[in-house]
Amino acid sequence: MKRQITTAILTLCALLALAATLFAQGAAAGNPAAAGKPAATGNKPKAVAVEPITDVGTVAKGDTVNHDFVIKNEGTAPLEIAQVQPACGCTVVSFDKTIAPGKSGLVHTAVDSSTFNGPIAKGVTAYTNDPEAPQIQLTIKMKVEPYISVKPGYARYIVVQGEPQDGNIAQTLWSSDGTSFDVLSVDTPLPNALKVSFREATEKERLPEIKGKQWRVEMLLSNNAPVGPLANYVTVHTNHPKQKVVQIPVSGFVRPVIAVTPPVADFGKIELKEPLKKALLVRNFATESINVTKIDNDIKGIDAQLEPVTAGREYQVRLTLKPELGKGPFNGKITVHTDSPKTPMIEVEIKGVVL
Repeated sequence: MKRQITTAILTLCALLALAATLFAQGAAAGNPAAAGKPAATGNKPKAVAVEPITDVGTVAKGDTVNHDFVIKNEGTAPLEIAQVQPACGCTVVSFDKTIAPGKSGLVHTAVDSSTFNGPIAKGVTAYTNDPEAPQIQLTIKMKVEPYISVKPGYARYIVVQGEPQDGNIAQTLWSSDGTSFDVLSVDTPLPNALKVSFREATEKERLPEIKGKQWRVEMLLSNNAPVGPLANYVTVHTNHPKQKVVQIPVSGFVRPVIAVTPPVADFGKIELKEPLKKALLVRNFATESINVTKIDNDIKGIDAQLEPVTAGREYQVRLTLKPELGKGPFNGKITVHTDSPKTPMIEVEIKGVVL
């Protein structure tokens, strides 16, 4: 009996010891520090922008400002920069794609100040493999100050191709800080349509309230300029010590003598179980009256009818697609005839697919 009690006590002690061991192992698994062992953190990168926001002060309008942002890797694994996305007006020239632990890399940016005035802030976003800093914002600040003033400072044209016009717009340039300068050359964005010239302003052309040298830049838009929008810059090169380039915006539109809207009658993919209608608008932008005399249609299954809206100014061409057009793609044209020697006819493409 005594031996049995002893055996039972020893068995109980063994079970208690085993339970204590298992408890200690479980505690160590849930909390490594509790077992007297440090937690394993693993290697990872750590991206740190040395100066995420920088102010370069006052810059001359027209200058390109270059700046290098320094990115340090304070982690224990290589830092990867996947891409750098610029904001409007800021161009990323280059960047280091991989930065070793303890090392630094560069994000090289350039800001063209030609279209800005006054205080501005332009930035880029760097995308990294740092889980705690997957995106880093980098911002460059500056104050854009023109040292050369321009009046009126822009050229806007709304003209009709082939129409007589006074397309000459003159600009007066002077130094706002009083520094004497010369205009060296002027570049035009449309060599065959927008002619530019420069010279020192005459006494009659000078702005009376402005002292010092004044320059005159003249822009002459040809009446045969291509139809379409105007959106560009005339670039003036100078020897001013603080501003070498002046950009003068050119905007507007050169209209055709006669325009058809839309310029292409695209029906897309359609089901033609019943007649389908579409209208084209013919507009005359010339000063004189122009009549649409007739229209020709070369697609069978499409009916085209001419309707005056305002005689000599606006007309409608009503198109009707009939079921007999048949299935499959179709392509042809409508020819609009006028009594104008400037634009005797206009061809409009018609296309689509009948399902």
